[in-house]
Amino acid sequence: MTERNSTLWLAAILLTFAIGAMAAEPEQLPPMDVKLNIVAGQVKLTRIGKTLSDVLTTGVPLFPGDLIETMRESKAELVYADSAVMRIKPLTLIEVQPFALKIFKGKMWHKFTKRGTEFVIDTPSLVAGIRGTVFDVAVSSRGKSVISVMEGAVAVHSKIRNGSQRDSPILVRQGFSTHAESGQALFPPYKFNSSKKSAEWGEAEWVAGDRSVEQLALNYYNLRYEYGVDDPRTVDALRTLEEAKKAMPSQKKKK
Repeated sequence: MTERNSTLWLAAILLTFAIGAMAAEPEQLPPMDVKLNIVAGQVKLTRIGKTLSDVLTTGVPLFPGDLIETMRESKAELVYADSAVMRIKPLTLIEVQPFALKIFKGKMWHKFTKRGTEFVIDTPSLVAGIRGTVFDVAVSSRGKSVISVMEGAVAVHSKIRNGSQRDSPILVRQGFSTHAESGQALFPPYKFNSSKKSAEWGEAEWVAGDRSVEQLALNYYNLRYEYGVDDPRTVDALRTLEEAKKAMPSQKKKK
Protein backbone atom coordinates (compact mmCIF):
# COMPACT_ATOMS: atom_id res chain seq x y z
CA MET A 1 0.00 0.00 0.00
CA THR A 2 1.48 3.37 -1.01
CA GLU A 3 1.85 6.21 1.49
CA ARG A 4 -0.91 8.16 -0.32
CA ASN A 5 -3.32 5.21 -0.22
CA SER A 6 -2.49 4.62 3.43
CA THR A 7 -3.30 8.24 4.22
CA LEU A 8 -6.61 8.03 2.34
CA TRP A 9 -7.49 4.79 4.14
CA LEU A 10 -6.78 6.35 7.55
CA ALA A 11 -8.84 9.42 6.66
CA ALA A 12 -11.76 7.18 5.64
CA ILE A 13 -11.58 5.31 8.97
CA LEU A 14 -11.57 8.55 10.95
CA LEU A 15 -14.51 9.89 8.92
CA THR A 16 -16.46 6.70 9.61
CA PHE A 17 -15.93 7.08 13.36
CA ALA A 18 -16.89 10.75 13.23
CA ILE A 19 -20.14 10.01 11.38
CA GLY A 20 -20.94 7.24 13.84
CA ALA A 21 -20.42 9.58 16.78
CA MET A 22 -22.67 12.25 15.25
CA ALA A 23 -25.37 9.68 14.56
CA ALA A 24 -25.43 8.43 18.14
CA GLU A 25 -28.88 8.20 19.68
CA PRO A 26 -29.73 11.11 22.04
CA GLU A 27 -30.49 8.59 24.81
CA GLN A 28 -26.81 7.61 24.81
CA LEU A 29 -26.01 11.10 26.09
CA PRO A 30 -26.82 12.13 29.65
CA PRO A 31 -30.25 13.77 30.03
CA MET A 32 -30.49 17.49 30.66
CA ASP A 33 -30.97 18.95 34.14
CA VAL A 34 -34.61 19.73 33.39
CA LYS A 35 -37.85 17.96 34.25
CA LEU A 36 -40.93 17.97 32.03
CA ASN A 37 -44.19 18.16 34.00
CA ILE A 38 -47.44 17.70 32.07
CA VAL A 39 -50.03 19.80 33.88
CA ALA A 40 -53.00 18.94 31.69
CA GLY A 41 -53.68 17.08 28.46
CA GLN A 42 -50.83 15.71 26.34
CA VAL A 43 -47.46 16.67 24.93
CA LYS A 44 -45.93 15.51 21.66
CA LEU A 45 -42.20 14.70 21.95
CA THR A 46 -39.91 14.29 18.92
CA ARG A 47 -36.28 13.24 19.30
CA ILE A 48 -33.36 13.86 16.93
CA GLY A 49 -33.00 10.99 14.49
CA LYS A 50 -36.56 9.73 15.00
CA THR A 51 -39.30 10.16 12.43
CA LEU A 52 -42.18 9.34 14.77
CA SER A 53 -43.31 11.41 17.73
CA ASP A 54 -44.39 10.10 21.13
CA VAL A 55 -47.55 11.45 22.76
CA LEU A 56 -47.04 11.76 26.51
CA THR A 57 -49.34 12.22 29.48
CA THR A 58 -46.52 12.01 32.05
CA GLY A 59 -43.08 13.61 32.16
CA VAL A 60 -39.88 12.02 30.80
CA PRO A 61 -36.16 12.90 30.82
CA LEU A 62 -35.24 15.45 28.14
CA PHE A 63 -32.20 15.49 25.85
CA PRO A 64 -30.64 18.33 23.81
CA GLY A 65 -32.59 18.96 20.62
CA ASP A 66 -35.88 17.47 21.86
CA LEU A 67 -38.93 19.05 20.23
CA ILE A 68 -41.90 19.54 22.56
CA GLU A 69 -45.37 20.48 21.35
CA THR A 70 -48.36 20.92 23.64
CA MET A 71 -51.62 19.70 22.13
CA ARG A 72 -55.08 21.27 22.32
CA GLU A 73 -56.20 22.20 25.84
CA SER A 74 -52.85 20.96 27.15
CA LYS A 75 -50.29 22.64 29.41
CA ALA A 76 -46.81 21.70 30.60
CA GLU A 77 -43.89 22.97 32.67
CA LEU A 78 -40.12 22.74 32.39
CA VAL A 79 -38.39 22.79 35.78
CA TYR A 80 -34.60 23.15 35.80
CA ALA A 81 -32.15 22.02 38.48
CA ASP A 82 -31.38 25.65 39.40
CA SER A 83 -35.13 26.24 40.05
CA ALA A 84 -35.84 28.04 36.77
CA VAL A 85 -39.43 27.34 35.68
CA MET A 86 -41.03 27.66 32.24
CA ARG A 87 -44.77 27.27 31.67
CA ILE A 88 -46.05 26.21 28.25
CA LYS A 89 -49.54 26.98 26.96
CA PRO A 90 -51.53 24.88 24.45
CA LEU A 91 -50.38 24.59 20.82
CA THR A 92 -46.83 25.72 21.60
CA LEU A 93 -43.81 24.22 19.80
CA ILE A 94 -40.30 24.51 21.29
CA GLU A 95 -36.83 22.98 21.07
CA VAL A 96 -34.85 22.49 24.29
CA GLN A 97 -31.08 22.90 24.69
CA PRO A 98 -28.95 23.04 27.88
CA PHE A 99 -28.58 26.83 27.79
CA ALA A 100 -31.13 27.88 25.19
CA LEU A 101 -34.73 27.45 24.16
CA LYS A 102 -36.21 27.94 20.70
CA ILE A 103 -39.87 28.93 20.54
CA PHE A 104 -41.30 28.31 17.08
CA LYS A 105 -44.91 29.19 17.94
CA GLY A 106 -47.20 29.57 20.94
CA LYS A 107 -46.84 31.15 24.35
CA MET A 108 -44.57 30.58 27.37
CA TRP A 109 -43.91 32.10 30.79
CA HIS A 110 -40.40 32.07 32.24
CA LYS A 111 -39.06 32.54 35.76
CA PHE A 112 -35.28 32.52 36.11
CA THR A 113 -33.29 32.69 39.30
CA LYS A 114 -29.93 34.47 39.20
CA ARG A 115 -27.56 32.21 37.30
CA GLY A 116 -23.91 32.40 36.29
CA THR A 117 -24.55 31.35 32.68
CA GLU A 118 -26.76 33.35 30.35
CA PHE A 119 -29.82 31.51 29.03
CA VAL A 120 -30.97 32.41 25.52
CA ILE A 121 -34.57 32.54 24.30
CA ASP A 122 -34.64 32.32 20.51
CA THR A 123 -37.76 33.02 18.39
CA PRO A 124 -38.24 33.57 14.64
CA SER A 125 -37.96 37.35 15.06
CA LEU A 126 -36.08 38.12 18.30
CA VAL A 127 -33.43 36.81 20.72
CA ALA A 128 -33.33 37.47 24.48
CA GLY A 129 -30.48 36.85 26.90
CA ILE A 130 -31.47 36.14 30.50
CA ARG A 131 -29.72 35.59 33.82
CA GLY A 132 -32.58 36.20 36.23
CA THR A 133 -36.07 37.64 35.68
CA VAL A 134 -39.77 36.85 35.04
CA PHE A 135 -41.32 37.36 31.61
CA ASP A 136 -43.47 35.75 28.93
CA VAL A 137 -43.06 35.30 25.19
CA ALA A 138 -45.78 34.93 22.55
CA VAL A 139 -44.95 33.85 18.98
CA SER A 140 -47.56 33.97 16.21
CA SER A 141 -47.79 31.58 13.28
CA ARG A 142 -46.22 34.28 11.08
CA GLY A 143 -43.22 34.75 13.34
CA LYS A 144 -44.22 37.92 15.20
CA SER A 145 -42.76 37.70 18.71
CA VAL A 146 -43.85 39.66 21.79
CA ILE A 147 -41.89 39.69 25.07
CA SER A 148 -43.39 41.16 28.26
CA VAL A 149 -41.32 41.58 31.44
CA MET A 150 -43.03 41.11 34.82
CA GLU A 151 -39.89 41.30 37.01
CA GLY A 152 -36.33 42.42 36.38
CA ALA A 153 -35.14 43.31 32.89
CA VAL A 154 -34.36 41.48 29.65
CA ALA A 155 -31.86 42.41 26.91
CA VAL A 156 -33.57 41.80 23.55
CA HIS A 157 -32.29 41.83 19.95
CA SER A 158 -34.39 41.54 16.83
CA LYS A 159 -33.36 39.29 13.94
CA ILE A 160 -32.76 40.83 10.55
CA ARG A 161 -31.42 39.51 7.23
CA ASN A 162 -32.96 36.06 7.64
CA GLY A 163 -31.84 35.76 11.25
CA SER A 164 -28.11 36.07 10.49
CA GLN A 165 -27.70 39.50 12.06
CA ARG A 166 -29.06 41.33 15.10
CA ASP A 167 -29.73 45.01 15.68
CA SER A 168 -28.57 46.88 18.79
CA PRO A 169 -30.03 45.41 22.02
CA ILE A 170 -32.94 46.99 23.84
CA LEU A 171 -33.23 46.60 27.62
CA VAL A 172 -36.89 45.86 28.41
CA ARG A 173 -37.70 46.60 32.05
CA GLN A 174 -40.46 45.48 34.43
CA GLY A 175 -43.95 46.43 33.26
CA PHE A 176 -42.94 46.88 29.61
CA SER A 177 -43.24 44.87 26.40
CA THR A 178 -41.58 44.93 23.01
CA HIS A 179 -42.19 43.02 19.80
CA ALA A 180 -40.75 42.37 16.38
CA GLU A 181 -42.14 41.15 13.09
CA SER A 182 -40.09 38.63 11.14
CA GLY A 183 -37.05 40.41 9.66
CA GLN A 184 -37.95 43.77 11.24
CA ALA A 185 -36.44 45.90 14.02
CA LEU A 186 -37.78 45.85 17.58
CA PHE A 187 -40.67 48.13 18.50
CA PRO A 188 -39.80 50.62 21.28
CA PRO A 189 -40.86 49.30 24.74
CA TYR A 190 -44.44 50.05 25.81
CA LYS A 191 -46.48 49.33 28.94
CA PHE A 192 -48.81 46.35 29.30
CA ASN A 193 -51.62 45.43 31.74
CA SER A 194 -49.69 43.88 34.65
CA SER A 195 -52.79 42.71 36.55
CA LYS A 196 -54.17 40.87 33.53
CA LYS A 197 -50.80 39.29 32.84
CA SER A 198 -50.44 38.08 36.45
CA ALA A 199 -53.90 36.52 36.35
CA GLU A 200 -53.10 34.78 33.07
CA TRP A 201 -50.16 32.93 34.65
CA GLY A 202 -51.61 32.49 38.17
CA GLU A 203 -50.47 29.50 40.23
CA ALA A 204 -53.98 28.05 40.47
CA GLU A 205 -53.99 27.41 36.71
CA TRP A 206 -50.76 25.42 36.87
CA VAL A 207 -51.48 22.69 39.40
CA ALA A 208 -50.96 19.27 37.84
CA GLY A 209 -54.25 17.64 36.87
CA ASP A 210 -55.52 14.22 37.95
CA ARG A 211 -56.68 11.19 35.98
CA SER A 212 -60.32 12.25 35.98
CA VAL A 213 -62.73 11.01 33.33
CA GLU A 214 -62.67 14.48 31.79
CA GLN A 215 -58.89 14.37 31.50
CA LEU A 216 -58.93 10.88 30.01
CA ALA A 217 -61.57 11.95 27.52
CA LEU A 218 -59.40 14.90 26.46
CA ASN A 219 -56.44 12.54 26.00
CA TYR A 220 -58.53 10.25 23.81
CA TYR A 221 -59.93 13.03 21.60
CA ASN A 222 -56.46 14.56 21.15
CA LEU A 223 -55.04 11.22 20.01
CA ARG A 224 -57.98 10.52 17.72
CA TYR A 225 -57.59 13.94 16.12
CA GLU A 226 -53.82 13.55 15.74
CA TYR A 227 -53.48 9.91 14.67
CA GLY A 228 -56.93 8.56 13.80
CA VAL A 229 -59.28 6.09 15.49
CA ASP A 230 -57.31 2.95 14.54
CA ASP A 231 -53.92 4.02 15.90
CA PRO A 232 -52.86 1.77 18.84
CA ARG A 233 -52.35 4.83 21.07
CA THR A 234 -55.90 6.00 20.33
CA VAL A 235 -57.33 2.52 20.94
CA ASP A 236 -55.48 2.25 24.26
CA ALA A 237 -56.69 5.69 25.35
CA LEU A 238 -60.30 4.74 24.52
CA ARG A 239 -60.00 1.54 26.52
CA THR A 240 -58.64 3.46 29.52
CA LEU A 241 -61.46 5.99 29.24
CA GLU A 242 -64.15 3.29 29.08
CA GLU A 243 -62.67 1.49 32.09
CA ALA A 244 -62.68 4.73 34.07
CA LYS A 245 -66.32 5.36 33.17
CA LYS A 246 -67.29 1.87 34.33
CA ALA A 247 -65.47 2.41 37.62
CA MET A 248 -67.39 5.61 38.36
CA PRO A 249 -69.92 5.29 41.19
CA SER A 250 -73.47 5.19 39.85
CA GLN A 251 -75.47 8.34 40.43
CA LYS A 252 -78.83 7.99 42.12
CA LYS A 253 -81.67 9.48 40.18
CA LYS A 254 -83.21 12.53 41.73
CA LYS A 255 -86.75 11.98 42.88
